[in-house]
Amino acid sequence: MKFKIIKNEVFYILQNAVNFISMKNTNTILQNIYISAEKGKVVFKTNSILSGFCAELDLDVEMEGTTTVICKKLFDIIKEFSDSSIIEFFFDGSRLKISSGQANFSLATMSPEFFPAMSDITAEYSLKIDSSLLADALDKTLFCVATNATKIEFTGLHLKVYGNKLELHSSDFQRISSYVIQLPEEQSDEFIINIPKKTASDILKVLDRTSTIEIYTDLKQFMLIAGNIKIYSRLIEKAVKSINALFSSETPIEVLVDKDSLSDNIRKVLPISTEITHAIVLSLSSDQITVYTLETEYGQGFDKLNAIRYSGDPIDVILNGKLLLEILSHIDCNNVILKLSGRRNPVFIYPEQGNYKYLIVPLAMDRG
Repeated sequence: MKFKIIKNEVFYILQNAVNFISMKNTNTILQNIYISAEKGKVVFKTNSILSGFCAELDLDVEMEGTTTVICKKLFDIIKEFSDSSIIEFFFDGSRLKISSGQANFSLATMSPEFFPAMSDITAEYSLKIDSSLLADALDKTLFCVATNATKIEFTGLHLKVYGNKLELHSSDFQRISSYVIQLPEEQSDEFIINIPKKTASDILKVLDRTSTIEIYTDLKQFMLIAGNIKIYSRLIEKAVKSINALFSSETPIEVLVDKDSLSDNIRKVLPISTEITHAIVLSLSSDQITVYTLETEYGQGFDKLNAIRYSGDPIDVILNGKLLLEILSHIDCNNVILKLSGRRNPVFIYPEQGNYKYLIVPLAMDRG
């Protein structure tokens, strides 16, 4: 194997490929990147068994060949070269030689015959979507996926396709996120898939926000194609099909408020809240909104702001301020709408403009 490549081209690939290795696995081959140089192209692959990565580059290949090498070490070496460096890869049958200018490295390899094979799936469903739309939807929903949950279906991001819509939902039991994308045409089949959180996070890193993304699935695994990159993943076979129905409750109380002002108030009082619950009180009325903490061993904090618009009776609701602040940080318009029906009932949060929304559950505690 022998070929030359500009640092920037291979660095982008390695930067993403390293997310799909199994760092702690006892099987060392899963820490490796598979490199295959064929006539006119070079293929890079990594695989963690649960998910996989593949990228192809059109290159002039001086000598064909295939090998595998520790991905993280190769990445660490390549990232130190200047962006315009021309790097030569040469596999002599035993070691992979990396050289650029006066720098030379000789890396131990493992036989590619031990590398787990990845194959294209036989898709039952498919979808094409603009990369920028998917990137924005992932950014606004992924943070609500549960990290540790007794119910595995909540550890993934739900994608539901029906008619001309793609819905993304996630929940960590305390919050729910929902994002709706209008598709350019009706889909022939309805389906729902549940993508593991790490896979969805890795997908977000490869989206260049300029191209069309293709998704193929058989409901047990899926493949995403973004330009010259393919991502493979097993799916969580359990899914929650009725998450969006939780937003259908009647909400007689509605307040429109400046997002940044509300965020600033929460940020000011949060340090004095308890570190276990991060509890804050939103005291809402037509006259004024008060944000304050419950009495703690540290004391108590208060701040106030005015609503832009208010309708309904006054209400106090106790929320996890840290989780609420994270929701507000993912809203990219100036004003947010809070909708409530009772102090123990969920609070619905909508951007004034946008096709996404959130739900946060009040804390089961009293002001004291």
